[in-house]
Amino acid sequence: MSQFNRRVYSISIVFTVLFGLITTIPSVAENTVEIPVEFASDSQTRLDLIERLKNTRLLNEEEIYTQLNLTGPKGIGPSERPKHQSFLTHNPYEPPFEIVLTALTYTIPENENSWELVRADKYFRFRGQEPVLQWYSGGAENQAVCAVQFIDEIKIDYRLNTFSNIADAHQEGYIVTHHNHCGTCSSLKNLAVYLEIFDMTTEARDCGRKRGAKNVKTCLMESMGLQERCAEAWAYNSQHTRKYCTDICVKHYGLWNLLRNNVNKPHNDEDGNLNPCLACDEQVSGPGFQFFAGRTRRNSGIESAVFRPANEILSVDHSLYFD
Repeated sequence: MSQFNRRVYSISIVFTVLFGLITTIPSVAENTVEIPVEFASDSQTRLDLIERLKNTRLLNEEEIYTQLNLTGPKGIGPSERPKHQSFLTHNPYEPPFEIVLTALTYTIPENENSWELVRADKYFRFRGQEPVLQWYSGGAENQAVCAVQFIDEIKIDYRLNTFSNIADAHQEGYIVTHHNHCGTCSSLKNLAVYLEIFDMTTEARDCGRKRGAKNVKTCLMESMGLQERCAEAWAYNSQHTRKYCTDICVKHYGLWNLLRNNVNKPHNDEDGNLNPCLACDEQVSGPGFQFFAGRTRRNSGIESAVFRPANEILSVDHSLYFD
């Protein structure tokens, strides 16, 4: 093997390892929290809920996705199938929203890693599509919730709807399933996965090592049970983080450690802050993922293997669906 080919091969290995590493970011942290008693592994209440959630059927999945108003390259509309035929959805990060800085009408996000100034600092470029920026720039003012309403007595078929606040959802007879608007991970079947797998580390890491978004997506569906559009959200997130965070992760972990898959450095510092590699993912790719997926563990009130302050885990009562 020539020196050039060896270099290309080594770089390929690094990317593969990084791809596996960054895919686990949403689900791995060194500090863990205690699993709530009602959702302990031997809790029959939890197991019964998960089984019932798995047997539900979302009737307006396509409508929920279309409402995100994402487009594809060269103006392919929200309801049109992506050119990447193995995917049902458009990438929330591409094409990035770019505009002359002086013409920008949205509030510039405080997260400076979610945007950049380009072309002699005269243009503002957000690391995501315009609908993502429109939502993200709203910040704490966004009180939207995603809620469920069953349409049959046996509670299998249901619809999702986004409401401006909890009170509006309750007034219309809906049950809140998570805070934030509905997205590609908002279904009750995806909720079942989030409740069932307390620590997604192993499955996500193995899937992240697959080459190509299609293979990552397929793995996430088969090994973790995520529905197709939700698996696409995770795959897009991984690719985007790989694009922007590779240098930071190599610097933090060291090239040799990455080649050996030795990434055992602490995920958090003594103050609880994420290490540079993990922080890059959260800051660079977090807005797009949260907008696209809709549901996260934190906004669904679910504790997980990721250490989060208690005030970041929002209150949601999942026992109400089948009362």
